[in-house]
Amino acid sequence: MEAALVFPFILLCTITLLFVGIYMYQRVYIQQTAITIAERLAFTWDNSHKDILTGNYAPNETDGLYWRLTQDKISDLFGLLVGGGTTQIAIPATDSSNLVERKLAKSAVILPQGITGTAKFTNYALDRQVEVQLNKPFLIPVFIEKWFDAETTSGKGISHVVEPIELIRLTDITRTYFKAIKGRISPQKAREALVEPDRSDLSGPSVTIQSERQAAAYLRSLVGGKEVVLTTLSGKSRTVDALDARGIGHQAFYSMTEFQLRMEQLPKDIELIEQGTQIQGVVWHFFKKGANGKGIPSSSFRKELESKGIVIVIHN
Repeated sequence: MEAALVFPFILLCTITLLFVGIYMYQRVYIQQTAITIAERLAFTWDNSHKDILTGNYAPNETDGLYWRLTQDKISDLFGLLVGGGTTQIAIPATDSSNLVERKLAKSAVILPQGITGTAKFTNYALDRQVEVQLNKPFLIPVFIEKWFDAETTSGKGISHVVEPIELIRLTDITRTYFKAIKGRISPQKAREALVEPDRSDLSGPSVTIQSERQAAAYLRSLVGGKEVVLTTLSGKSRTVDALDARGIGHQAFYSMTEFQLRMEQLPKDIELIEQGTQIQGVVWHFFKKGANGKGIPSSSFRKELESKGIVIVIHN
């Protein structure tokens, strides 16, 4: 008789604790998801073409030169620097009318099914924030709902857009040129000067390399160097494809094998590096001979070169 009276109470407590545990798990999951989406949006904010998961993007895919000044909710840049307000969209979003909304809409890629919410971007001029608020329905029995009012679980994540390289660049430009241009141009003229270039491909023209000589010529134009002939400590002659203004020797390789490089080129460059007077460093540039990556040194050979103080650059 006593067990029959106590068992229903114990069963009710067990079920209640079970749903409390499920509710807390879902709440923590929603909170963590909101934080993750906010961090990924802030990380990829400098380029809307970046993959929100990996950050990868093609070099020719950019948002332009002046998007931070004209399309990032900033206003009156050349008068009083103030933030331009807030942009908020519902996610997952189906439509976006401007660059900020398109960036926020990328959150749908990592938004789990069945979860909705809002994504908001606020520009305070000196601080830019991405805020994500998520909600998910929580199914609960009617008899528990009387004591446990929880029809939805929600979570919020806030992340700050940080661009250290851009901050350093802008600070350096401001310190260098602000005094020179102050008072020489009106705010209106400065705004009119912010015109995006017509050419959208900023990666430069593509170059097809088909020989060692062509690779060396391209390398000289790339680093602004000139071909020189040096003599090592042991009296061997070493032709450097491009010696730049800083004394760095750049060498182009297109068809030579690792055996040839190890036996012929590597000993000479090691001597020049150890001598340290004719060149200040050595960079080896490898040019792929095809889509299969032919002509690229193996990982073991790369480690060997790096241990000798030789920098490696791979050209596609």
